[in-house]
Amino acid sequence: MITIQWILVILSLIQINAAYGWSVTDVNSTIATCDFNACDSQRTSCSSNVDCDCFSLTSNPNKGICASAIFSCSNFVRCNMDNVTCSIDSTICVNSIRCGQPICYPLPMANKQICPSKTVARWLYTSSMHNARNGHTASVLLNGKVLVAGGSSGNTTELYDPSTSTWTTTSNLNNVRYWHTASVLLNGKVLVTGGLSVSGYLNSPELYDSSTNTWTAMSNMNNARFWHTASVLLNGKVLVTGGYGNNGPSNTAELYDPATGTWTSTSNMNNARFHDTASVLSNGKILVIGGVDYSGAHYLNSAELYDPSIGTWLTTNNMNNERGEHTASVLSNEKVLVTGGYNSNIGILNSAELYDPSAGTWTTTSNMNNARYHHTASVLSNGKILVTGGYNSGSLNSAELY
Repeated sequence: MITIQWILVILSLIQINAAYGWSVTDVNSTIATCDFNACDSQRTSCSSNVDCDCFSLTSNPNKGICASAIFSCSNFVRCNMDNVTCSIDSTICVNSIRCGQPICYPLPMANKQICPSKTVARWLYTSSMHNARNGHTASVLLNGKVLVAGGSSGNTTELYDPSTSTWTTTSNLNNVRYWHTASVLLNGKVLVTGGLSVSGYLNSPELYDSSTNTWTAMSNMNNARFWHTASVLLNGKVLVTGGYGNNGPSNTAELYDPATGTWTSTSNMNNARFHDTASVLSNGKILVIGGVDYSGAHYLNSAELYDPSIGTWLTTNNMNNERGEHTASVLSNEKVLVTGGYNSNIGILNSAELYDPSAGTWTTTSNMNNARYHHTASVLSNGKILVTGGYNSGSLNSAELY
């Protein structure tokens, strides 16, 4: 709201600026600006202050000022006959639908203090990686940097520094691998497991230490696998499940203990599956959802829960749709949102559904705008879910928010 305090600010700014005046090109960094899209949208706010509107410049309709809309037309004078200039200091000629004519608008009322910019989500380019790659992993380290490892580029790795928007190469993996997993442990190290290489399916894990930029080979998993899942449990251990191995789709599961560097088998899942998801719930259980079994001939709607306290798997209710190559995100309300994926009956899915851990039930929610699989879903700090990319008739660059 425009309060008496802001009116006093406006009056003081007018007094300060009156001696200097403003031309059309003299819109400096203190002025709140907006583009013609905001001006054309008729009350789509250009500011977090809902009392501000966008007024397009008569000299350049593609640009405008974001300014207070709390005024009376009778208090403003019309622009000069050229409809571009104003004779009054500290004003600028803008189009005003409400006033029905171009008016000389006081620039202090378009100050960023009064009309702060509205944050708009957008995509920005950053520097490119040193190597093109797919089938890789990306892990956010405790120092804020992002470790990208393996994939179609072989055993190469690199680090992204958000503070400088730069990539630097780091030491290579011991093994070429793609379609592997990477888990950030509670101690900050990164455990990479399994994957596929030219030699076949891998059971070899390795550990990255960001303090020394080195990879250390660890004791092998009990089963070679790729397209599997890996989940860091609340006790710090890592649960690896399913995937595709030497005997096809797998239902095996095993635990990695960072304290000893060893692997121990745990009870098998009820279903062999790959291209599934695994989510760590707030109660410490792991929810495994969907996927593919029988060498890709059958997509699953089944879900099951792993209880680390007793080391067993429990069935829970099935999803409404069979799906694999989907995403699963734990929401702030503790429900799990499942999006998209693929099944052999429908094809590529745009459907979404919610799992309620307290009731063990699934409910459908609104569909995504685009059907997609092999996409990503990220939980944002504001609680919304950002879904990006994936595949439909081709690779997608679209993104949407839930």
